[in-house]
Amino acid sequence: MHKTNGLARFFCLILFCFSCGALNPTGSLEYQPRPLPLGPLTIGTWLPTGMDEFRFTDTDRQLLYELGINSVQWVQRYADKNGTAEEQLMAFANSQGWDMPVYFEPPGWTAYDKLHNWATKAEFANHDSLRQLVQDIYSRWRNESAFSGYLVGHEDYNKNNYASLSAVVKVISEIDPTYPSITVGRLQDYQDIDFFLAKFFDGAGENNIFQHEHYIFRGDLPSKGPRFQRRIDDLVLGYDRVIRGLEGRSGRWHAIVQVQSEERNGYFYYRKPSESEIRMQVGLALSRGASGVIYFLYSSGVEKLTDSKGEIRETRVYEGIVDELRMPTFSYSAVKQINSELTDLDSELRDLHFHGALSSRKFLANRYVASITGVAEVGLFGDEKEVSHLLVVNRWSHKLQKILLQLRIIDDTGKILAKPRAVEVSLAPGGFTLMPF
Repeated sequence: MHKTNGLARFFCLILFCFSCGALNPTGSLEYQPRPLPLGPLTIGTWLPTGMDEFRFTDTDRQLLYELGINSVQWVQRYADKNGTAEEQLMAFANSQGWDMPVYFEPPGWTAYDKLHNWATKAEFANHDSLRQLVQDIYSRWRNESAFSGYLVGHEDYNKNNYASLSAVVKVISEIDPTYPSITVGRLQDYQDIDFFLAKFFDGAGENNIFQHEHYIFRGDLPSKGPRFQRRIDDLVLGYDRVIRGLEGRSGRWHAIVQVQSEERNGYFYYRKPSESEIRMQVGLALSRGASGVIYFLYSSGVEKLTDSKGEIRETRVYEGIVDELRMPTFSYSAVKQINSELTDLDSELRDLHFHGALSSRKFLANRYVASITGVAEVGLFGDEKEVSHLLVVNRWSHKLQKILLQLRIIDDTGKILAKPRAVEVSLAPGGFTLMPF
């Protein structure tokens, strides 16, 4: 990532708003309800793929169990007398009734390549052995109860890779139509977003998942004020773009939620979000129809990034949900509490379809909500035709808010009655709640 001056950032934001439909928010009556319901909420964490040491003691197992997740992903390449790291984690996930997508690579993969989409290796993706590679993965994991999909990509932004990515997901959908292909990236960074979405989702099964990563809590970001709210705007605009891209498509998306601090070559590139900031990220993602929350990062430690010659080009020091000694940080109790609430919320959300969203920052006339008083985001949910629930999120992570909604009343003929119904919702800092419409 690189720094730009204030003027350049301003023009980039304006261009982004026009390109992603931010000036035509998802509360538009033109927004189509999502074809798929949210489904069971995925509540997971990203394990330390880049760390040098695989650590999975009884203490690690107990802490993961008590965290309240139902999914794990992205474990590093490692093997010992107990098997590969992936095999050991899969066995534990099986015992807990969790989900675990598997990551795989073609022959000749190196540590340098390990986080990147193997479809970008055109010589493998277009090779006659592609079908056999996928078949081998399917045969290896199909009988594992935790097996839940295929991790096929990570930050593969170059449009020259999309065709080979499409070839991979199509073969996966032919061999195994039950489980999704999953790829990770920040949607705004793809060179051709529409082309990428078409190649990843269209014609390759109905359950593929895009995991959107966007970390806004930079080292110098304050905890409140106009600058803070502008960064929240950036986060929500990114979520809006994801759901606009998914409109009309049979696919789902997960939000990768920042819980880590990160030091790069001696300076803090990211600061750790507070409990209310973590909660707010989760609520904002849910307000945009996310069917999963994946916390980045669980473990702490040092990652040494190397170039193709094996030379260290950057050293990163992470602090995640547990510290280097595998003891809980303050994030642990925060995430545990949020996960408990998400587990309760899941039974209400899983069968609902996403219908769009409204924002107090740029309110749009619609048939459901006449006005929003307060600084909030509101997600609209219901069946395949009508809205039945609202998910309201406090955009202030530093202060409790009372959000006043004026809800429109619709009679049996579908006509909007003149006088709306006032509903006040009191939300803790960064808090969110689901309510019937």
